[in-house]
Amino acid sequence: MEEQSVDFTYPEDELEVEQNHYREASRHFLRVINMQAQHVLEPGAKPIPRLWASCFALRLTVCADRSVSDVARSLGISPQSLSKEIDIFCRETNTPKPTKFNE
Repeated sequence: MEEQSVDFTYPEDELEVEQNHYREASRHFLRVINMQAQHVLEPGAKPIPRLWASCFALRLTVCADRSVSDVARSLGISPQSLSKEIDIFCRETNTPKPTKFNE
């Protein structure tokens, strides 16, 4: 007589953690938003240029019809200074650097 197999496993023992891409994206976005706030509100920093830099870096629609040069001029800083802040924010958040701005 053949013995029955005892290789039974409970269904909950086989549950694999399913990757939720939406959850991962929301966690990444929340991290970026927290880093934006930290970047803008850092003690001793000029918050308005840094806010604009992070907006350009994240390609927000508020920047859609504005150029880096125009925004820098309105803030009383050089376009190179604003571009440098954009680079810093991209590096800190590990986001790709925008390839082109309105000039």
